[in-house]
Amino acid sequence: MQLPPVSASVRQKRCAPRSWIRLPPLWPCPKNEDIWQRVASQGERLDQETREALYKLETKQRLQEVALTQLLSVDELKAEALLPQSEPEVRADLVGSIVSHETAAKKFDRAISLLSRFASDDRFPYREATELMLALPSTREADRQDIFQLAMASDSRSHSFSFEGDDFAGMIVRFWPHILPALVRDAIHQVLDAASGHGTGVTLNGAAGLVGFTSDRDFRVFELLPVLRQLDDEEADKILKDSQQAQLQLKQFPNGIQSLDPTITDTPAQEGEQRGLTGGLTGPPDQMLQLLEKSQARVKEIGRSAVDNPHQAIAAAASLPESVPFGSNGAENEFFSRAQAYVAIARAAMKKSPSAARDALEEMAASLKDAPHPYHALEHWGEGMTIAKEMGELELAVKLFRSGMEQVEKLKNEDTDSDDPNLALKAWWPSVWAYWWLVKAAAQFSPHTALEQARAITDPEIVAVLEVKLANNGLGARAEESITMVNKKSSARHSWSEFRAPEK
Repeated sequence: MQLPPVSASVRQKRCAPRSWIRLPPLWPCPKNEDIWQRVASQGERLDQETREALYKLETKQRLQEVALTQLLSVDELKAEALLPQSEPEVRADLVGSIVSHETAAKKFDRAISLLSRFASDDRFPYREATELMLALPSTREADRQDIFQLAMASDSRSHSFSFEGDDFAGMIVRFWPHILPALVRDAIHQVLDAASGHGTGVTLNGAAGLVGFTSDRDFRVFELLPVLRQLDDEEADKILKDSQQAQLQLKQFPNGIQSLDPTITDTPAQEGEQRGLTGGLTGPPDQMLQLLEKSQARVKEIGRSAVDNPHQAIAAAASLPESVPFGSNGAENEFFSRAQAYVAIARAAMKKSPSAARDALEEMAASLKDAPHPYHALEHWGEGMTIAKEMGELELAVKLFRSGMEQVEKLKNEDTDSDDPNLALKAWWPSVWAYWWLVKAAAQFSPHTALEQARAITDPEIVAVLEVKLANNGLGARAEESITMVNKKSSARHSWSEFRAPEK
């Protein structure tokens, strides 16, 4: 695991950050999300009445998402007819899903029509609009201009921000050669004017290392100045003069964000093409992030050495710290360097030295035994089970599965804490999500064991949820959205959803 990856095959929505899961671009959050962000970042307290009102709104939005997304897969026109009645956040996500689907089907006129109909909403599906502009043939330059202006108008009402190029600024960087120069200059100034001179800053993780900015504006100057210089060199020098951090970074990366990620262009990515950015966080680099970078480099080094000497690599992995906290949320963000190294060793040794691979997976499980935040370790349990399955070590895969389930029990204890229980819908508890994550992975190699372990959970309602999910999964039913929610008096809320494009 590196810094939270900035691209994903599944589009996810993120406001309160979670580092262990694949993260999306930063979408402009609705008002209730902004409040929760402020509560989490500044330690503000809300009165109980306000908190409950926000949770009710959040619950309403999540229920609408589930219902409309499922309806979208069986009756697109009916779902589309109900969109105006949905919450703005929900409507934006569903419009984005439909636009993405129509773009893939090359139904460009319908995709553009949808963007135009809902462009007045506060949230604009910049990523899907970008996909559409990339897919349009060269004969439809006028349509690119129109989509760009729709995005610009939306950004002027509600400023968008992403550190991976999937917001309005990213559209400027990609498509400025296709847009009238005067409009491009206006768009650049609009983005720079909206950027804060302070803020939390941005940290990007790429092949060249960490690149950090202490303010959003410094990042925006770094991102957009190479474009402005193509249009107005004098104006570019004037803006750059006020941003020492951008000056410094542009000396090393003269093309700005495109130097870090050459795939941010006006043409679709080629099959197998890897993005230059491997991760990102809001906030400037700090000592924890620098320690994280060193830990990542050491993990890679150990993984490479395992090809020739896996047992020596296992000994080297034992010297790594069990976890490295990072990011603005401190210990809530963790990189399990030792576990990651053991997984890398197992992957490298599984064919030439299966006994060493087994030892590495056993050590991985031991290193995660006392993990304080089981969320962050789920990917390691999952990858460990996958490696064991590929080796034909089903007994080991089952052992890892059961160990992971024991760790998730810690989450269940948090959700059921008698002094401060999670008051969100039980099906949305983090522990239920984590149980399902592991049970679904185990069902790939031992459905009987997965069901047996699920039924060993003491809460019959959780068991019922898992049984229904397993049945749907076994029947090949369309994957549903995954939602987690925490509603506790003592803690700020964390919530996210996974969205998949409608399946036809």
